[in-house]
Amino acid sequence: MNTIKGLVLSSLILPASMAQATEMTTTEAALYEAARGESGVTWYTSQLTTEQAEQVCALFSARFEGIGCFPVRANGASTLQRVVQEIQANAVQGDVVSTNSVSDFEEFKALGGLAQYMPENLSGMQPSLAALNDQEGYYFVAGVSPFGFVYNTDLVSPDEVPTSWADLTDPRWRNQAAIAHPGFSGSAGQWAIAMYLLYGREFFEDMAENDPQIGRSIADGYTLVTTGERSLTVTSLALGRDAMREGRPVGLSVPEEGMFLPPSAAAVLAGSRNPNSARLFAEFMASTTFSEWLASMGRNPLRTDVETPEGTPDLNEVSVLSVSIEESLEYQQDVVEMFRDIFGI
Repeated sequence: MNTIKGLVLSSLILPASMAQATEMTTTEAALYEAARGESGVTWYTSQLTTEQAEQVCALFSARFEGIGCFPVRANGASTLQRVVQEIQANAVQGDVVSTNSVSDFEEFKALGGLAQYMPENLSGMQPSLAALNDQEGYYFVAGVSPFGFVYNTDLVSPDEVPTSWADLTDPRWRNQAAIAHPGFSGSAGQWAIAMYLLYGREFFEDMAENDPQIGRSIADGYTLVTTGERSLTVTSLALGRDAMREGRPVGLSVPEEGMFLPPSAAAVLAGSRNPNSARLFAEFMASTTFSEWLASMGRNPLRTDVETPEGTPDLNEVSVLSVSIEESLEYQQDVVEMFRDIFGI
């Protein structure tokens, strides 16, 4: 499934100007040479912030000189809708897609919108993450953003720090918490499924009594907490560590039930107009370079050859909650409808 049509790897002669060619794998070098005749890679993503996506693209273009990278960042629901519409219209404009909801990729796959390509660099992926890659070879894990609580230390005293997901239903947090809407944020949708499986509908009904601020993205709650507009949010712990490095008044708490682990996935779009650039970008996302960037941002690396940064929970050593593909497909729409019914939005 990883065959690069029209390229004879063993006889490929690379231009002398390719300064980084000796550091590339044979597959990367072949893709790079072919990609030089294309117009770069357009990357649809809800996986990272706009600034982070631009950093990744800059790193990719520095690694593969002359290959442009153009991120199109939106929330999970908007990215899903855009890709589905383009696939159905047979007018795909993007080359690679990555989102925080693995179930999105099952929908893309069912529509025939994904190319069957698994990067060669996945051979270095942590086994616990590799097990989550699509067994049919259409999409792969491209990031993990463990969820927990991020709170404002100026507004929450040490004895008030929440220690359980169930604490969100405590009247202490009335008008103080912020969460993302599962109908817009892919990762929030997966978290909502996990909470539903853990506690049932009553959890959301009790949480609604506390009138949480509801945003479209997990980044919305993070912003509200860092500015002091809300005391507590459910979000990526990596965002919390970012804020701590910047000297913002925030603290982190991992619920006793475990961090919630929503894996991000990525795939090459079947209708890509730049198929070699797309596959090269997929190789990059599975590479040591990308995992080193993740670690430099305080995030969990995907590969075994990159150490988990200090202060970041090691996924092999802490308790985590997750939602299977089957659970995601079964409960996703029902949980969104339940949420809208309870919260009225």
